[in-house]
Amino acid sequence: MEALEVNAAVAQNWLAAMCICSSRCVMATNGAAESQEWAERFAQSILEWLGIQGTDMRDLRALPYGDAANDMILLMLRCKRADEAAAKQGKSATGISLEVASDPERLFSGLILTCLGVGDRQLESLEAMRESMDLKDSASSEGCMLRPFAYDARSRAAAFVIGDWLDMPKQFVSAYETRIASGLERAANKAMLGDASAKALDEEKRRKWGWQRYLAAGAGVAVAGTLVGVTAGLAAPLMAAGMGAIGIGGLGFLATTGGSAMIGSLLGIAGGGLIGKRFNTRMRGLREFYFTQLPLATNGSEPHPHHLHATILVPGFLDGSASASPFAPLAAVLGLDLGDAYTLYYETKELVALQSAFANFVSSTAKSTAVSLILKQTILSGLIGAFAWPLAIMKLGQLIDTPWAVGLERAKRAGKMLADILVNRAHGNRPVTLIGYSLGALTIFTCLQELHQRKSFGIVEVAVLLGMPADGTANNAWLAACQCVSRRVVVGYSMNDWILAFLFRASALCANLTGLTGLDADTIFHKQPLMRRKLVSVDLGEIVLQHSDYLDKIDDIMLELSKLF
Repeated sequence: MEALEVNAAVAQNWLAAMCICSSRCVMATNGAAESQEWAERFAQSILEWLGIQGTDMRDLRALPYGDAANDMILLMLRCKRADEAAAKQGKSATGISLEVASDPERLFSGLILTCLGVGDRQLESLEAMRESMDLKDSASSEGCMLRPFAYDARSRAAAFVIGDWLDMPKQFVSAYETRIASGLERAANKAMLGDASAKALDEEKRRKWGWQRYLAAGAGVAVAGTLVGVTAGLAAPLMAAGMGAIGIGGLGFLATTGGSAMIGSLLGIAGGGLIGKRFNTRMRGLREFYFTQLPLATNGSEPHPHHLHATILVPGFLDGSASASPFAPLAAVLGLDLGDAYTLYYETKELVALQSAFANFVSSTAKSTAVSLILKQTILSGLIGAFAWPLAIMKLGQLIDTPWAVGLERAKRAGKMLADILVNRAHGNRPVTLIGYSLGALTIFTCLQELHQRKSFGIVEVAVLLGMPADGTANNAWLAACQCVSRRVVVGYSMNDWILAFLFRASALCANLTGLTGLDADTIFHKQPLMRRKLVSVDLGEIVLQHSDYLDKIDDIMLELSKLF
Protein backbone atom coordinates (compact mmCIF):
# COMPACT_ATOMS: atom_id res chain seq x y z
CA MET A 1 0.00 0.00 0.00
CA GLU A 2 2.90 2.34 0.68
CA ALA A 3 3.86 2.20 -3.02
CA LEU A 4 0.52 3.63 -4.09
CA GLU A 5 0.50 7.29 -4.98
CA VAL A 6 -2.42 9.63 -4.39
CA ASN A 7 -2.31 12.90 -6.29
CA ALA A 8 -4.37 15.97 -5.44
CA ALA A 9 -7.14 15.18 -7.92
CA VAL A 10 -7.70 11.70 -6.51
CA ALA A 11 -7.49 12.88 -2.90
CA GLN A 12 -10.02 15.64 -3.59
CA ASN A 13 -12.43 13.21 -5.28
CA TRP A 14 -11.99 10.40 -2.77
CA LEU A 15 -15.65 9.30 -2.99
CA ALA A 16 -15.40 8.72 -6.74
CA ALA A 17 -12.10 6.92 -6.22
CA MET A 18 -13.64 4.72 -3.52
CA CYS A 19 -16.57 3.83 -5.78
CA ILE A 20 -14.32 3.00 -8.72
CA CYS A 21 -11.91 0.93 -6.63
CA SER A 22 -14.82 -0.93 -5.02
CA SER A 23 -16.05 -1.93 -8.47
CA ARG A 24 -12.57 -3.09 -9.41
CA CYS A 25 -12.41 -5.28 -6.31
CA VAL A 26 -15.73 -6.81 -7.39
CA MET A 27 -14.38 -7.23 -10.90
CA ALA A 28 -11.37 -9.18 -9.63
CA THR A 29 -13.65 -11.87 -8.16
CA ASN A 30 -16.12 -12.06 -11.06
CA GLY A 31 -14.15 -13.38 -13.99
CA ALA A 32 -11.79 -10.40 -14.21
CA ALA A 33 -11.32 -10.45 -17.99
CA GLU A 34 -15.04 -10.81 -18.70
CA SER A 35 -15.95 -8.10 -16.15
CA GLN A 36 -13.46 -5.55 -17.48
CA GLU A 37 -16.01 -3.82 -19.70
CA TRP A 38 -18.55 -3.60 -16.86
CA ALA A 39 -15.91 -2.06 -14.55
CA GLU A 40 -15.03 0.59 -17.14
CA ARG A 41 -18.69 1.45 -17.69
CA PHE A 42 -19.27 1.62 -13.94
CA ALA A 43 -16.32 3.98 -13.50
CA GLN A 44 -17.51 6.31 -16.27
CA SER A 45 -21.05 6.35 -14.84
CA ILE A 46 -19.71 7.28 -11.39
CA LEU A 47 -17.65 10.09 -12.85
CA GLU A 48 -20.69 11.44 -14.69
CA TRP A 49 -22.84 11.20 -11.55
CA LEU A 50 -20.36 13.22 -9.47
CA GLY A 51 -19.67 15.67 -12.31
CA ILE A 52 -15.95 14.98 -12.60
CA GLN A 53 -14.35 16.00 -15.88
CA GLY A 54 -11.07 16.87 -17.54
CA THR A 55 -7.75 15.79 -16.05
CA ASP A 56 -9.43 14.69 -12.82
CA MET A 57 -11.44 12.15 -14.80
CA ARG A 58 -8.28 10.85 -16.45
CA ASP A 59 -6.51 10.42 -13.11
CA LEU A 60 -9.45 8.58 -11.58
CA ARG A 61 -9.80 6.22 -14.52
CA ALA A 62 -6.12 5.28 -14.01
CA LEU A 63 -6.76 3.86 -10.52
CA PRO A 64 -5.47 0.31 -9.83
CA TYR A 65 -7.29 -3.03 -9.98
CA GLY A 66 -7.56 -6.09 -7.72
CA ASP A 67 -5.76 -6.15 -4.38
CA ALA A 68 -4.15 -2.77 -5.10
CA ALA A 69 -7.64 -1.28 -5.52
CA ASN A 70 -8.52 -2.56 -2.06
CA ASP A 71 -5.41 -0.86 -0.66
CA MET A 72 -6.34 2.35 -2.47
CA ILE A 73 -9.73 2.37 -0.71
CA LEU A 74 -7.88 2.43 2.62
CA LEU A 75 -5.99 5.51 1.44
CA MET A 76 -9.27 7.12 0.39
CA LEU A 77 -10.58 6.61 3.92
CA ARG A 78 -7.63 8.68 5.15
CA CYS A 79 -8.63 11.42 2.71
CA LYS A 80 -12.19 11.18 4.01
CA ARG A 81 -11.01 11.62 7.61
CA ALA A 82 -8.88 14.58 6.55
CA ASP A 83 -11.93 16.20 4.95
CA GLU A 84 -13.99 15.57 8.08
CA ALA A 85 -11.29 17.10 10.29
CA ALA A 86 -11.13 20.15 8.03
CA ALA A 87 -14.92 20.51 8.18
CA LYS A 88 -14.82 20.51 11.99
CA GLN A 89 -12.35 23.38 11.82
CA GLY A 90 -14.74 25.35 9.64
CA LYS A 91 -12.77 24.90 6.43
CA SER A 92 -14.74 24.29 3.23
CA ALA A 93 -14.05 21.13 1.25
CA THR A 94 -12.56 21.51 -2.23
CA GLY A 95 -14.72 18.74 -3.74
CA ILE A 96 -18.22 17.35 -3.27
CA SER A 97 -17.14 14.00 -1.81
CA LEU A 98 -17.87 14.82 1.82
CA GLU A 99 -21.07 16.67 0.93
CA VAL A 100 -22.49 13.61 -0.86
CA ALA A 101 -21.12 10.96 1.52
CA SER A 102 -22.55 12.78 4.56
CA ASP A 103 -26.09 12.63 3.16
CA PRO A 104 -27.30 9.00 2.99
CA GLU A 105 -30.29 9.92 0.83
CA ARG A 106 -28.20 11.76 -1.70
CA LEU A 107 -25.51 9.08 -1.63
CA PHE A 108 -27.64 5.97 -2.05
CA SER A 109 -30.29 7.46 -4.32
CA GLY A 110 -27.59 8.78 -6.64
CA LEU A 111 -25.52 5.62 -6.44
CA ILE A 112 -28.42 3.25 -7.15
CA LEU A 113 -29.78 5.38 -9.99
CA THR A 114 -26.27 5.41 -11.44
CA CYS A 115 -26.09 1.60 -11.12
CA LEU A 116 -29.45 1.43 -12.90
CA GLY A 117 -28.01 3.45 -15.75
CA VAL A 118 -30.51 6.28 -15.33
CA GLY A 119 -28.29 9.12 -14.25
CA ASP A 120 -28.82 12.48 -15.91
CA ARG A 121 -26.44 11.77 -18.80
CA GLN A 122 -28.01 8.39 -19.59
CA LEU A 123 -31.49 9.88 -19.60
CA GLU A 124 -30.39 12.74 -21.84
CA SER A 125 -29.12 10.20 -24.35
CA LEU A 126 -32.32 8.19 -24.14
CA GLU A 127 -34.40 11.32 -24.69
CA ALA A 128 -32.35 12.15 -27.76
CA MET A 129 -33.15 8.73 -29.20
CA ARG A 130 -36.90 8.76 -28.71
CA GLU A 131 -37.61 8.60 -32.42
CA SER A 132 -35.51 5.47 -33.08
CA MET A 133 -37.03 3.29 -30.33
CA ASP A 134 -34.11 0.89 -30.77
CA LEU A 135 -33.12 -0.51 -27.37
CA LYS A 136 -29.86 -1.90 -28.70
CA ASP A 137 -28.92 1.48 -30.10
CA SER A 138 -29.88 3.11 -26.82
CA ALA A 139 -27.55 0.77 -24.97
CA SER A 140 -24.62 1.38 -27.31
CA SER A 141 -25.24 5.12 -27.39
CA GLU A 142 -24.14 5.39 -23.78
CA GLY A 143 -20.58 4.84 -24.88
CA CYS A 144 -18.78 3.55 -21.82
CA MET A 145 -21.58 4.14 -19.31
CA LEU A 146 -23.81 1.48 -17.77
CA ARG A 147 -26.74 0.29 -19.88
CA PRO A 148 -30.01 1.98 -18.84
CA PHE A 149 -32.49 -0.04 -16.79
CA ALA A 150 -30.18 -3.04 -16.55
CA TYR A 151 -29.23 -3.58 -12.90
CA ASP A 152 -26.10 -5.72 -12.94
CA ALA A 153 -25.43 -7.92 -9.90
CA ARG A 154 -21.86 -6.61 -9.87
CA SER A 155 -23.16 -3.05 -9.58
CA ARG A 156 -25.29 -4.00 -6.58
CA ALA A 157 -22.33 -5.79 -5.02
CA ALA A 158 -20.21 -2.64 -5.48
CA ALA A 159 -22.96 -0.56 -3.83
CA PHE A 160 -22.81 -2.80 -0.75
CA VAL A 161 -19.01 -2.57 -0.68
CA ILE A 162 -19.15 1.23 -0.84
CA GLY A 163 -21.74 1.39 1.92
CA ASP A 164 -19.67 -0.95 4.06
CA TRP A 165 -16.51 1.16 3.69
CA LEU A 166 -18.52 4.25 4.65
CA ASP A 167 -19.95 2.49 7.74
CA MET A 168 -23.50 2.71 6.43
CA PRO A 169 -26.07 0.05 7.41
CA LYS A 170 -26.48 -2.51 4.65
CA GLN A 171 -30.26 -1.98 4.83
CA PHE A 172 -29.78 1.43 3.17
CA VAL A 173 -29.19 -0.18 -0.23
CA SER A 174 -32.42 -2.18 -0.09
CA ALA A 175 -34.39 0.74 1.36
CA TYR A 176 -33.50 3.13 -1.44
CA GLU A 177 -33.96 0.41 -4.04
CA THR A 178 -37.49 -0.11 -2.73
CA ARG A 179 -38.14 3.61 -2.92
CA ILE A 180 -36.99 3.79 -6.52
CA ALA A 181 -38.93 0.68 -7.55
CA SER A 182 -42.04 2.09 -5.87
CA GLY A 183 -41.59 5.32 -7.80
CA LEU A 184 -41.54 3.37 -11.05
CA GLU A 185 -44.72 1.52 -10.13
CA ARG A 186 -46.43 4.64 -8.82
CA ALA A 187 -45.73 6.57 -11.99
CA ALA A 188 -46.96 3.70 -14.11
CA ASN A 189 -50.15 3.36 -12.08
CA LYS A 190 -50.90 7.08 -12.32
CA ALA A 191 -50.40 7.01 -16.04
CA MET A 192 -52.60 3.97 -16.56
CA LEU A 193 -55.42 5.18 -14.32
CA GLY A 194 -55.37 8.79 -15.46
CA ASP A 195 -57.30 8.31 -18.68
CA ALA A 196 -60.38 6.07 -18.52
CA SER A 197 -61.05 6.17 -22.24
CA ALA A 198 -57.48 5.22 -23.06
CA LYS A 199 -57.72 2.38 -20.57
CA ALA A 200 -60.87 1.09 -22.27
CA LEU A 201 -59.12 1.32 -25.63
CA ASP A 202 -56.25 -0.77 -24.27
CA GLU A 203 -58.70 -3.44 -23.11
CA GLU A 204 -60.16 -3.56 -26.59
CA LYS A 205 -56.70 -3.92 -28.13
CA ARG A 206 -55.84 -6.69 -25.71
CA ARG A 207 -59.04 -8.56 -26.64
CA LYS A 208 -58.45 -8.23 -30.38
CA TRP A 209 -54.69 -8.67 -30.52
CA GLY A 210 -54.05 -11.18 -27.76
CA TRP A 211 -51.57 -10.75 -24.96
CA GLN A 212 -48.35 -11.25 -26.92
CA ARG A 213 -48.90 -8.41 -29.41
CA TYR A 214 -50.42 -6.24 -26.71
CA LEU A 215 -47.31 -6.52 -24.54
CA ALA A 216 -45.08 -5.94 -27.54
CA ALA A 217 -46.84 -2.61 -27.99
CA GLY A 218 -45.63 -1.47 -24.59
CA ALA A 219 -48.82 -1.93 -22.59
CA GLY A 220 -49.00 -2.19 -18.81
CA VAL A 221 -48.87 -5.61 -17.18
CA ALA A 222 -51.00 -6.43 -14.17
CA VAL A 223 -49.15 -8.49 -11.60
CA ALA A 224 -50.72 -9.17 -8.20
CA GLY A 225 -53.06 -6.24 -8.77
CA THR A 226 -50.27 -3.76 -9.57
CA LEU A 227 -49.91 -2.20 -12.99
CA VAL A 228 -46.32 -1.87 -14.16
CA GLY A 229 -45.21 -0.73 -17.58
CA VAL A 230 -46.97 2.05 -19.48
CA THR A 231 -48.82 2.08 -22.77
CA ALA A 232 -47.13 4.38 -25.26
CA GLY A 233 -48.62 7.85 -25.38
CA LEU A 234 -50.36 7.79 -21.99
CA ALA A 235 -47.55 8.37 -19.56
CA ALA A 236 -45.75 11.62 -20.39
CA PRO A 237 -47.05 14.06 -17.76
CA LEU A 238 -47.63 11.71 -14.87
CA MET A 239 -44.53 9.61 -15.46
CA ALA A 240 -42.29 12.64 -15.15
CA ALA A 241 -44.15 13.77 -12.02
CA GLY A 242 -44.05 10.37 -10.35
CA MET A 243 -40.37 9.72 -10.99
CA GLY A 244 -39.45 13.28 -10.11
CA ALA A 245 -40.39 12.39 -6.54
CA ILE A 246 -37.37 10.09 -6.35
CA GLY A 247 -34.97 12.49 -7.97
CA ILE A 248 -35.15 11.56 -11.65
CA GLY A 249 -36.06 14.19 -14.15
CA GLY A 250 -36.36 14.33 -17.93
CA LEU A 251 -38.15 11.02 -18.30
CA GLY A 252 -39.95 11.66 -21.55
CA PHE A 253 -38.33 8.56 -23.03
CA LEU A 254 -40.10 6.35 -20.49
CA ALA A 255 -43.45 7.39 -21.95
CA THR A 256 -42.52 5.66 -25.20
CA THR A 257 -42.89 2.03 -26.17
CA GLY A 258 -39.19 1.48 -25.66
CA GLY A 259 -39.22 3.14 -22.24
CA SER A 260 -42.12 1.12 -20.89
CA ALA A 261 -40.51 -2.06 -22.22
CA MET A 262 -37.37 -1.19 -20.30
CA ILE A 263 -39.31 -0.85 -17.03
CA GLY A 264 -41.06 -4.17 -17.58
CA SER A 265 -37.78 -5.87 -18.47
CA LEU A 266 -36.05 -4.44 -15.41
CA LEU A 267 -38.70 -5.66 -12.98
CA GLY A 268 -39.06 -9.06 -14.60
CA ILE A 269 -42.68 -8.72 -15.71
CA ALA A 270 -42.33 -8.45 -19.47
CA GLY A 271 -44.10 -11.46 -20.90
CA GLY A 272 -45.32 -12.44 -17.45
CA GLY A 273 -41.87 -12.98 -15.90
CA LEU A 274 -41.00 -16.23 -14.16
CA ILE A 275 -44.62 -16.95 -13.22
CA GLY A 276 -46.05 -16.44 -16.69
CA LYS A 277 -43.49 -18.41 -18.70
CA ARG A 278 -43.72 -21.94 -19.96
CA PHE A 279 -40.39 -23.69 -20.03
CA ASN A 280 -39.31 -26.33 -22.50
CA THR A 281 -38.42 -29.03 -19.98
CA ARG A 282 -37.93 -31.74 -22.59
CA MET A 283 -34.68 -30.12 -23.65
CA ARG A 284 -33.23 -30.91 -20.23
CA GLY A 285 -34.91 -34.27 -19.64
CA LEU A 286 -37.35 -32.98 -17.00
CA ARG A 287 -41.09 -33.51 -16.76
CA GLU A 288 -41.80 -30.63 -14.39
CA PHE A 289 -40.21 -27.22 -13.86
CA TYR A 290 -42.08 -24.10 -12.77
CA PHE A 291 -42.05 -21.14 -10.36
CA THR A 292 -44.49 -19.77 -7.82
CA GLN A 293 -44.18 -16.41 -6.11
CA LEU A 294 -43.57 -16.50 -2.39
CA PRO A 295 -46.07 -14.19 -0.65
CA LEU A 296 -44.16 -11.96 1.74
CA ALA A 297 -45.52 -9.66 4.43
CA THR A 298 -47.61 -6.72 3.17
CA ASN A 299 -49.99 -4.29 4.81
CA GLY A 300 -53.36 -6.00 4.86
CA SER A 301 -54.66 -6.67 1.38
CA GLU A 302 -52.16 -4.44 -0.44
CA PRO A 303 -50.38 -6.12 -3.35
CA HIS A 304 -46.75 -7.01 -2.92
CA PRO A 305 -44.59 -4.22 -4.41
CA HIS A 306 -41.91 -5.06 -6.93
CA HIS A 307 -38.24 -4.81 -6.06
CA LEU A 308 -35.00 -4.18 -7.89
CA HIS A 309 -33.70 -7.61 -6.90
CA ALA A 310 -35.16 -11.11 -6.84
CA THR A 311 -34.61 -14.36 -4.94
CA ILE A 312 -35.10 -17.89 -6.25
CA LEU A 313 -35.58 -20.54 -3.56
CA VAL A 314 -34.83 -24.15 -4.49
CA PRO A 315 -36.00 -27.06 -2.28
CA GLY A 316 -34.08 -30.33 -2.14
CA PHE A 317 -37.01 -32.45 -0.93
CA LEU A 318 -40.66 -31.71 -0.23
CA ASP A 319 -43.31 -32.53 2.33
CA GLY A 320 -46.15 -34.03 0.33
CA SER A 321 -48.75 -32.98 2.91
CA ALA A 322 -47.81 -29.27 2.79
CA SER A 323 -49.74 -26.94 0.49
CA ALA A 324 -47.53 -23.87 0.98
CA SER A 325 -43.98 -23.33 -0.23
CA PRO A 326 -41.34 -24.95 2.01
CA PHE A 327 -39.83 -21.48 2.25
CA ALA A 328 -43.04 -19.79 3.46
CA PRO A 329 -41.64 -19.35 7.02
CA LEU A 330 -38.99 -16.99 5.64
CA ALA A 331 -41.62 -14.24 5.40
CA ALA A 332 -41.40 -13.85 9.18
CA VAL A 333 -37.58 -13.73 9.42
CA LEU A 334 -36.49 -10.27 10.53
CA GLY A 335 -33.63 -8.69 8.61
CA LEU A 336 -33.95 -11.06 5.65
CA ASP A 337 -34.51 -9.09 2.45
CA LEU A 338 -35.57 -11.42 -0.37
CA GLY A 339 -36.97 -8.81 -2.74
CA ASP A 340 -39.32 -10.55 -5.18
CA ALA A 341 -39.11 -14.16 -4.00
CA TYR A 342 -39.95 -17.23 -6.08
CA THR A 343 -39.96 -20.93 -5.25
CA LEU A 344 -38.65 -23.23 -7.98
CA TYR A 345 -40.42 -26.57 -8.23
CA TYR A 346 -39.05 -29.40 -10.36
CA GLU A 347 -39.86 -33.11 -10.41
CA THR A 348 -42.02 -32.71 -7.29
CA LYS A 349 -43.08 -36.35 -7.30
CA GLU A 350 -39.46 -37.44 -6.86
CA LEU A 351 -38.74 -34.79 -4.22
CA VAL A 352 -41.79 -35.83 -2.19
CA ALA A 353 -40.72 -39.47 -2.48
CA LEU A 354 -37.27 -38.52 -1.20
CA GLN A 355 -38.67 -36.80 1.88
CA SER A 356 -40.86 -39.85 2.54
CA ALA A 357 -37.81 -42.09 2.22
CA PHE A 358 -35.93 -39.91 4.75
CA ALA A 359 -38.83 -40.21 7.20
CA ASN A 360 -39.09 -43.99 6.81
CA PHE A 361 -35.34 -44.39 7.17
CA VAL A 362 -35.17 -42.34 10.36
CA SER A 363 -38.21 -44.10 11.78
CA SER A 364 -36.76 -47.54 11.06
CA THR A 365 -33.41 -46.78 12.65
CA ALA A 366 -35.06 -45.26 15.72
CA LYS A 367 -37.01 -48.46 16.45
CA SER A 368 -33.87 -50.16 17.71
CA THR A 369 -32.31 -48.72 20.86
CA ALA A 370 -29.11 -50.61 20.18
CA VAL A 371 -28.85 -49.20 16.68
CA SER A 372 -29.45 -45.68 17.98
CA LEU A 373 -26.71 -45.98 20.60
CA ILE A 374 -24.22 -47.39 18.11
CA LEU A 375 -25.14 -44.65 15.65
CA LYS A 376 -24.49 -41.89 18.18
CA GLN A 377 -21.13 -43.38 19.10
CA THR A 378 -20.21 -43.69 15.43
CA ILE A 379 -21.03 -40.07 14.65
CA LEU A 380 -19.45 -38.66 17.79
CA SER A 381 -16.24 -40.56 17.25
CA GLY A 382 -16.00 -39.34 13.67
CA LEU A 383 -15.97 -42.85 12.26
CA ILE A 384 -17.86 -42.11 9.07
CA GLY A 385 -16.92 -44.38 6.19
CA ALA A 386 -17.79 -47.42 4.18
CA PHE A 387 -17.04 -49.90 6.99
CA ALA A 388 -17.99 -47.90 10.08
CA TRP A 389 -21.76 -48.15 9.87
CA PRO A 390 -23.74 -50.69 11.93
CA LEU A 391 -24.96 -53.65 9.88
CA ALA A 392 -28.56 -53.01 10.90
CA ILE A 393 -28.42 -49.57 9.32
CA MET A 394 -26.65 -50.83 6.21
CA LYS A 395 -29.57 -53.19 5.60
CA LEU A 396 -31.96 -50.23 5.66
CA GLY A 397 -30.07 -48.49 2.88
CA GLN A 398 -32.49 -49.85 0.29
CA LEU A 399 -35.16 -47.52 1.68
CA ILE A 400 -33.29 -44.42 0.64
CA ASP A 401 -30.59 -45.18 -1.93
CA THR A 402 -32.78 -45.31 -5.03
CA PRO A 403 -34.81 -42.11 -4.37
CA TRP A 404 -31.57 -40.32 -3.58
CA ALA A 405 -29.83 -41.47 -6.77
CA VAL A 406 -32.80 -40.35 -8.87
CA GLY A 407 -32.90 -37.01 -7.04
CA LEU A 408 -29.20 -36.36 -7.65
CA GLU A 409 -29.57 -36.76 -11.38
CA ARG A 410 -32.71 -34.62 -11.62
CA ALA A 411 -31.15 -31.86 -9.49
CA LYS A 412 -28.25 -31.52 -11.92
CA ARG A 413 -30.61 -31.36 -14.88
CA ALA A 414 -32.67 -28.70 -13.12
CA GLY A 415 -29.49 -26.70 -12.50
CA LYS A 416 -28.77 -26.50 -16.20
CA MET A 417 -32.38 -25.54 -16.86
CA LEU A 418 -32.14 -22.78 -14.26
CA ALA A 419 -29.02 -21.46 -15.97
CA ASP A 420 -30.94 -21.26 -19.25
CA ILE A 421 -33.63 -19.17 -17.57
CA LEU A 422 -31.21 -16.80 -15.82
CA VAL A 423 -29.23 -16.18 -18.99
CA ASN A 424 -32.46 -15.24 -20.75
CA ARG A 425 -33.29 -12.86 -17.87
CA ALA A 426 -36.78 -14.23 -17.24
CA HIS A 427 -36.40 -12.89 -13.69
CA GLY A 428 -35.73 -9.39 -15.05
CA ASN A 429 -32.65 -7.28 -15.75
CA ARG A 430 -31.84 -7.25 -12.05
CA PRO A 431 -29.68 -9.19 -9.57
CA VAL A 432 -30.87 -12.53 -8.24
CA THR A 433 -30.11 -14.38 -5.01
CA LEU A 434 -30.19 -18.19 -5.08
CA ILE A 435 -31.00 -20.13 -1.89
CA GLY A 436 -31.28 -23.91 -1.73
CA TYR A 437 -30.98 -26.84 0.65
CA SER A 438 -29.86 -30.41 0.01
CA LEU A 439 -30.45 -31.28 -3.66
CA GLY A 440 -31.68 -27.72 -4.17
CA ALA A 441 -28.20 -26.50 -3.25
CA LEU A 442 -26.77 -28.96 -5.79
CA THR A 443 -29.14 -27.50 -8.40
CA ILE A 444 -27.75 -24.03 -7.69
CA PHE A 445 -24.14 -25.25 -7.72
CA THR A 446 -24.70 -26.88 -11.12
CA CYS A 447 -26.37 -23.72 -12.37
CA LEU A 448 -23.39 -21.58 -11.34
CA GLN A 449 -20.93 -23.84 -13.12
CA GLU A 450 -23.10 -23.71 -16.23
CA LEU A 451 -23.18 -19.91 -16.05
CA HIS A 452 -19.39 -19.85 -15.78
CA GLN A 453 -19.07 -22.08 -18.80
CA ARG A 454 -21.20 -19.60 -20.75
CA LYS A 455 -19.24 -16.64 -19.30
CA SER A 456 -22.49 -15.19 -17.96
CA PHE A 457 -21.38 -12.92 -15.14
CA GLY A 458 -23.30 -10.19 -13.33
CA ILE A 459 -26.53 -12.19 -12.93
CA VAL A 460 -26.27 -13.89 -9.52
CA GLU A 461 -25.49 -11.67 -6.55
CA VAL A 462 -25.66 -14.09 -3.59
CA ALA A 463 -25.75 -17.90 -3.36
CA VAL A 464 -26.71 -19.75 -0.16
CA LEU A 465 -25.94 -23.48 -0.24
CA LEU A 466 -27.26 -25.54 2.69
CA GLY A 467 -26.38 -29.16 3.34
CA MET A 468 -25.08 -29.58 -0.18
CA PRO A 469 -24.01 -33.04 -1.43
CA ALA A 470 -20.89 -31.96 -3.32
CA ASP A 471 -17.13 -32.42 -3.07
CA GLY A 472 -15.57 -29.68 -0.94
CA THR A 473 -12.13 -30.27 -2.47
CA ALA A 474 -13.14 -29.72 -6.11
CA ASN A 475 -11.24 -26.44 -6.26
CA ASN A 476 -11.80 -25.72 -9.95
CA ALA A 477 -15.55 -26.25 -9.65
CA TRP A 478 -15.73 -23.97 -6.63
CA LEU A 479 -13.64 -21.30 -8.32
CA ALA A 480 -15.98 -21.35 -11.31
CA ALA A 481 -19.09 -21.19 -9.11
CA CYS A 482 -17.78 -18.36 -6.93
CA GLN A 483 -16.72 -16.28 -9.93
CA CYS A 484 -20.35 -16.28 -11.10
CA VAL A 485 -21.57 -14.88 -7.78
CA SER A 486 -21.00 -11.15 -7.48
CA ARG A 487 -21.12 -10.57 -3.73
CA ARG A 488 -21.28 -13.54 -1.34
CA VAL A 489 -21.33 -17.35 -1.32
CA VAL A 490 -22.61 -18.78 1.97
CA VAL A 491 -22.17 -22.48 2.70
CA GLY A 492 -24.13 -23.99 5.59
CA TYR A 493 -23.05 -27.37 6.97
CA SER A 494 -23.57 -29.66 9.95
CA MET A 495 -21.31 -32.45 11.16
CA ASN A 496 -24.38 -33.91 12.89
CA ASP A 497 -26.04 -34.69 9.55
CA TRP A 498 -25.62 -38.45 9.76
CA ILE A 499 -28.17 -39.10 7.00
CA LEU A 500 -26.07 -37.16 4.48
CA ALA A 501 -22.99 -39.04 5.67
CA PHE A 502 -24.80 -42.36 5.25
CA LEU A 503 -25.87 -41.52 1.71
CA PHE A 504 -22.21 -41.23 0.74
CA ARG A 505 -21.03 -44.13 2.92
CA ALA A 506 -19.38 -45.99 0.04
CA SER A 507 -17.71 -42.95 -1.46
CA ALA A 508 -14.35 -41.38 -0.71
CA LEU A 509 -16.17 -38.06 -1.14
CA CYS A 510 -17.72 -38.50 2.31
CA ALA A 511 -14.69 -37.19 4.21
CA ASN A 512 -14.84 -33.85 2.36
CA LEU A 513 -18.56 -33.49 1.71
CA THR A 514 -19.53 -29.80 1.68
CA GLY A 515 -22.71 -30.37 3.68
CA LEU A 516 -20.75 -32.16 6.42
CA THR A 517 -17.47 -30.29 6.72
CA GLY A 518 -18.01 -26.94 4.99
CA LEU A 519 -15.28 -25.37 2.88
CA ASP A 520 -11.80 -24.09 3.60
CA ALA A 521 -11.62 -20.84 1.64
CA ASP A 522 -7.93 -20.41 2.52
CA THR A 523 -7.13 -23.67 0.74
CA ILE A 524 -9.33 -23.12 -2.30
CA PHE A 525 -8.29 -19.48 -2.84
CA HIS A 526 -4.88 -19.42 -1.18
CA LYS A 527 -3.55 -16.84 -3.67
CA GLN A 528 -6.73 -14.79 -3.96
CA PRO A 529 -7.53 -12.82 -0.80
CA LEU A 530 -10.53 -11.06 -2.33
CA MET A 531 -12.08 -14.41 -3.24
CA ARG A 532 -11.52 -15.69 0.30
CA ARG A 533 -13.54 -12.77 1.59
CA LYS A 534 -16.46 -13.71 -0.70
CA LEU A 535 -16.81 -17.32 0.51
CA VAL A 536 -18.17 -17.97 4.01
CA SER A 537 -18.78 -21.36 5.68
CA VAL A 538 -21.15 -21.49 8.65
CA ASP A 539 -21.45 -24.39 11.10
CA LEU A 540 -25.16 -25.05 11.64
CA GLY A 541 -24.60 -27.99 13.98
CA GLU A 542 -26.66 -26.45 16.77
CA ILE A 543 -29.69 -26.18 14.47
CA VAL A 544 -29.32 -29.09 12.05
CA LEU A 545 -29.21 -32.48 13.75
CA GLN A 546 -30.32 -34.47 10.72
CA HIS A 547 -30.84 -33.79 7.03
CA SER A 548 -34.60 -33.12 7.21
CA ASP A 549 -33.93 -30.19 9.56
CA TYR A 550 -32.95 -28.10 6.55
CA LEU A 551 -36.64 -28.17 5.62
CA ASP A 552 -38.16 -28.15 9.09
CA LYS A 553 -35.95 -25.36 10.47
CA ILE A 554 -35.35 -23.22 7.39
CA ASP A 555 -36.49 -20.05 9.19
CA ASP A 556 -34.05 -20.58 12.08
CA ILE A 557 -31.25 -21.29 9.61
CA MET A 558 -31.87 -18.18 7.53
CA LEU A 559 -32.18 -16.02 10.63
CA GLU A 560 -28.67 -17.18 11.55
CA LEU A 561 -27.32 -16.49 8.05
CA SER A 562 -29.17 -13.26 7.21
CA LYS A 563 -26.48 -11.06 8.76
CA LEU A 564 -23.96 -12.37 6.21
CA PHE A 565 -25.58 -10.91 3.10
